[in-house]
Amino acid sequence: MVQINFLILKIRFNKMIIRFLKKLKDIIDPNYWASRIGNKTGLYAKAENSSIREWALGLEGWKWWFYQIVVCGFFFIIIEMLLNMIGITMLPWR
Repeated sequence: MVQINFLILKIRFNKMIIRFLKKLKDIIDPNYWASRIGNKTGLYAKAENSSIREWALGLEGWKWWFYQIVVCGFFFIIIEMLLNMIGITMLPWR
């Protein structure tokens, strides 16, 4: 009887530790917070119904390549410069 009670307490303790570790993982993970904020504010729905998204999905051929390389490259460079001002980089070799 004592061993069974000890086993039940051990299982409960393990479940409690696992719940704590999962919650700690959520608190630390930026993707958890991004999805929580996106769902709560409705930003994901706004992005899915965006006219710019519809336009970009309709691009074909050289227009798609131009958009991917030139336009997105321009925004990548701007974001990289802004991040460099605060001492962070997106590039793995820097």
